[in-house]
Amino acid sequence: MRQQDCTDRRYRRMQAALRTYRAALLLAVILIVILTAVLLAGRGRFARTIKINDNIAVLVASKKAADQVRSRLLKEGKQDRPGQASFAEQWEDASWPIGDREVLSVPEAIKLLRPQLSVLVSAAAIEVNGREAVVIATEELARRVLDEVKRKYAGEEETVLLEPPKFRQDVRIAQVSRPADEILTDVGTAVKQLTTSGTTAKTYVVKAGDWPAKIAHNHGMSLFRLKELNPGVASRILYPGDKLKVSAATAPLTVVTVKEETRIKQLPPETQEIYTPTLPKGEREIAREGKPGKKKVWDKVVYENDRVIQREPIRGIILEEPQAKRVLVGIGENSSESSD
Repeated sequence: MRQQDCTDRRYRRMQAALRTYRAALLLAVILIVILTAVLLAGRGRFARTIKINDNIAVLVASKKAADQVRSRLLKEGKQDRPGQASFAEQWEDASWPIGDREVLSVPEAIKLLRPQLSVLVSAAAIEVNGREAVVIATEELARRVLDEVKRKYAGEEETVLLEPPKFRQDVRIAQVSRPADEILTDVGTAVKQLTTSGTTAKTYVVKAGDWPAKIAHNHGMSLFRLKELNPGVASRILYPGDKLKVSAATAPLTVVTVKEETRIKQLPPETQEIYTPTLPKGEREIAREGKPGKKKVWDKVVYENDRVIQREPIRGIILEEPQAKRVLVGIGENSSESSD
């Protein structure tokens, strides 16, 4: 009898444990169902946010839509320039709950973001004495521009150059990123800009640590001119990413060329005096007119652009000897003296 009671108690404990396990399993299933429903329901309430400089700008439907917005804005800002395009501002996109925000289409997002973004394109800058003079699309074009500037002052093909043309200033090519409107693609335009005096105007994007006087100095312009181009700039705080108009006076690039030039030099005739008693004393008579000679001279000529700064003869040959002028000088007695 005692053994039967122990068996019954063991059986009841097993049934109780089984009911507990079943309840726990049912509760877990219910939780899984609820979480799945929440996730499925919540999936439609998330979109893709586009942040500019860490500030939420717009929401679009998906990562694909955000990529389309980015690529189309870069392509539009790049225009036909060959370099790599990027934004001056920080771009970020991430999954984001919609909340009460409006999800825009790709064209709507582009229209809204266009004035907020500056597209920069990689290019080559020709710097003169450390200052940017010309920005052109590629380094290859920049080298062509500098070669054309030298060729402009080197003369015709038959010109004899004693030294390769060189620039008087320190001229370098640097890799930069600039707005497409500031990047030249025509070699002739760039050559003209480097060989004539004038002013270059462009848009400057403010960087951390900039202030008006520093910006004016770095662009070789007066603070007054900077304020004139940007009314109110002195009375407001500048933030990185702000855009200012700048313009600086530019001087022509100076090409030093050393050429060999020839010229014909006239050799003046000497005057020979022949004393003769056939003429009264003191009288002079030209027996033969002189004739100048000719000498071919080779000069070393140093130019700065089209201006001669030094000329030095290096050799010469006589083409025609000069013929001396002969003058008869009388030493005879005067007629008045002989009559006395």
